[in-house]
Amino acid sequence: MKYPEDFINQIICGDCLEVMKDIPDNSIDCIITSPPYNKGYWSKNRNMNNGFKSFNHKNSTTIKTKSRRIEYGKFKDNVLPEEYEKQQIELLKECIRIIKPSGSIFYNHIDILSNHQTIHPKYVYDFPLKQIIIWNRKNTPKIDKSYFFPINEYIFWIQKDKESRTFFNRKQCDFQKNIWDINPDKKNKFPAPFPLEIPINCINSCCPENGIVLDPYMGSGTTGIACQNLNRNYILIEKEPEYVKICEERLRQVNGN
Repeated sequence: MKYPEDFINQIICGDCLEVMKDIPDNSIDCIITSPPYNKGYWSKNRNMNNGFKSFNHKNSTTIKTKSRRIEYGKFKDNVLPEEYEKQQIELLKECIRIIKPSGSIFYNHIDILSNHQTIHPKYVYDFPLKQIIIWNRKNTPKIDKSYFFPINEYIFWIQKDKESRTFFNRKQCDFQKNIWDINPDKKNKFPAPFPLEIPINCINSCCPENGIVLDPYMGSGTTGIACQNLNRNYILIEKEPEYVKICEERLRQVNGN
């Protein structure tokens, strides 16, 4: 693959960490993404008090209870926490490499509540974090009554380096404060979709006209749809062919061909 003809306004089916190696340094205006959260691991390995088999005790038994697990087709969102963190650090390093000095990275993640503890994505603080945006989802799929119900997710706004001045047009934002009240997208076939308002707000505020937006975990392609609506170029990467087909169909509905 050659940049830019094989990348710009294309959906690329592949591993994002491999595909991004072919994207030149300082070439992307904005990165908007939400990786799988590795929920499969924590759901599988909850302790017995939460109704799941403990991974620390070989002879423990399983107690059935209600749970909500997100299935991503053939992809298994279930790796060891240290492996997951290593993958995400590698991803963010690649994002830093390819983003322009004026560019912005919007990295959506959550707190995992499991085994009566909170697992926060602390690795993001090793990068030039400009601001933390709170996405108020207003509701939650988590039904564990031993917690206050979590209705928020984080959007970590990361810049190239501490000296960079990011492109920012606050007047174009629909949400000008650091708490964005946006309902989840319940109509999307994808198991964990972005609401369209999130990439729209990121693009309007932090990507110039005709700029290039990358989403390395494309999912159903909501970032691409936002780009088409706002006259920006996109690069979409997705590992699962099933979701590539969903994205292609959604993009066709937007542009009519």
